[in-house]
Amino acid sequence: MMLKTLREETSDLHKEIESDNAAGLIMDHSITLEGYKTLLLQNFLAYRVVEDEIKPFYSEFSTDKSERLAEDLEALDVEFESALSYFKDDFRCKDKIEALGASYVLEGSAMGGMLIAKELQNCQHLNMISKHHFFNGDRKNVEGWKQFMKKVNSEEFSEDQIKKATTKAQETFRFFGKVFNYNPQFSV
Repeated sequence: MMLKTLREETSDLHKEIESDNAAGLIMDHSITLEGYKTLLLQNFLAYRVVEDEIKPFYSEFSTDKSERLAEDLEALDVEFESALSYFKDDFRCKDKIEALGASYVLEGSAMGGMLIAKELQNCQHLNMISKHHFFNGDRKNVEGWKQFMKKVNSEEFSEDQIKKATTKAQETFRFFGKVFNYNPQFSV
């Protein structure tokens, strides 16, 4: 019941956030190097803040997505740590149920990342990048999603818990949307 509700109640937000970020430029192969740096930085900021909030409650769901994004940013000489101060106070998880809702968003993103990874090789403005750490297409990236679904499906949740987790998942999507509006300037 929890997963079904999370999926249904976040579907519109998920589509809205997807349509408003630069990942679509990868899918149509028009992304520039500057656009890719921005997308990586935006994802780093969103993932790092949310991962840090989930960790105290669910270490098994604390992914390495922000670490892989940091590797990509370092390889492209993009300074990223200082930008965390813009967003670190904008998202909080108060308990395990809220962390579960936030984890739904992070863990579920792996499937979209697999699709994006397949299209990177067709983006001519990114040909100079020899290795992608975040959008790498590695099937092990979806293991966290499988683990998450197994954990959620093995537990019973009250209606209040489902509502609370769903509200936090919606907040998490909105937080990602806010971060995706952050537009740093890079010299390329």
